[in-house]
Amino acid sequence: MTQMDRRHSPAPTSIAAYRARSRTASGGPLQGSAATPGEGVDPAVDARVLQAFFTDAARANPRGECHRVVASVLSRGERVPENWGPVWARFLGPMDKHRENPRAAVNCGVLANLVGLAIFGDETDLVGLSELTDSIGRDRVAAVQHRVARFIEPNPTLPVTTAALRRMVPASPPFEGTMLDAAVALLLEGVDLDLNLPLIRTQAELVGVVDGGNVLEWRHHLSMIAVNPWSPYSRQLVGLARQGGRQPVADLIERFTEVCRAQGQEREQRQVTDEIRRLISDSGVTQSEFARWIGTSAPRLSTYLSGTVTPSAALMLRMKRVSRLLQERAAWPAPAAPHSYRRRQRTSSQAHPSDAGVRSTSRKQNYQLCEHVPVTHVTLAHGVAPRSPRDET
Repeated sequence: MTQMDRRHSPAPTSIAAYRARSRTASGGPLQGSAATPGEGVDPAVDARVLQAFFTDAARANPRGECHRVVASVLSRGERVPENWGPVWARFLGPMDKHRENPRAAVNCGVLANLVGLAIFGDETDLVGLSELTDSIGRDRVAAVQHRVARFIEPNPTLPVTTAALRRMVPASPPFEGTMLDAAVALLLEGVDLDLNLPLIRTQAELVGVVDGGNVLEWRHHLSMIAVNPWSPYSRQLVGLARQGGRQPVADLIERFTEVCRAQGQEREQRQVTDEIRRLISDSGVTQSEFARWIGTSAPRLSTYLSGTVTPSAALMLRMKRVSRLLQERAAWPAPAAPHSYRRRQRTSSQAHPSDAGVRSTSRKQNYQLCEHVPVTHVTLAHGVAPRSPRDET
């Protein structure tokens, strides 16, 4: 079933209905039209020749983790079970085609490790994945795994990736932490946040999905957590897994939720930063002026813009209110220049007996006020030109 067919078909109303639909046209774990033996593979490819090539390349390059991983997997070619033969044949093709391409070394190493985990699951494969993660990063390894798996997967249910994940999740110390993080990263690569599936509500449904499901189903159900990792659904699944004696599954769900929450917080922080930048830009004033208008300092506002500090909800409301106020008052008629303000002279009939001693002082203070207070600030704050209190008669 294609992606478009899934979108236009009615949503399943139960876990059983969903699982039946997801298996349509898959044929079985390692069966399918895409797994025809020899398809796209040169029958003359010899795994022993490839092994010798990658072993020499690893010796020539002290940092050739990828070449060492490929050579390690190829050295166990005689142990490949018969039902995995088509997958192994499809794996040899890219290794032979790109063995002398240095730019494809990472892809070859990650693909070989994925095949090794799925077919053998030896400690050597766990060590290889740990070395690849340390060398190029967990997220990049997961992205490459998700991308290159299509060259060897026999059908849309992704049985090779499924088998590899089953080896990674219950890994024993000292690999359990690294393998758990690697499994979460790989599951996240194919999560579709637009899916709307029936929720798992019973222990039997969870055990059925875990034991009889595939990575495609797991990603679909985990998408319900990824779309809102703060919902109680995650805690519900963890509880069901523990009740069913599936502690590795509970650990995986908890770690998956933690990663999704961290990514959600990063997205929200970027959204807050973008919103603050928009409010400052729309206000029409400089960053320093905007900081004074919201009652903070310019360095403090810079921490909000860089994402170092997250402003409170009350401060965000104040920023929106101030930005809107500045936009509205910026449309008012421009005031006269500061030097045009003149103190209105009193007539002889309006003269006050005390004016004689303070007239020159008040005039000087009035002009100092006009010189030191920016016109825009006075206008925005009061809507009138600055005047001395003594001008009111």
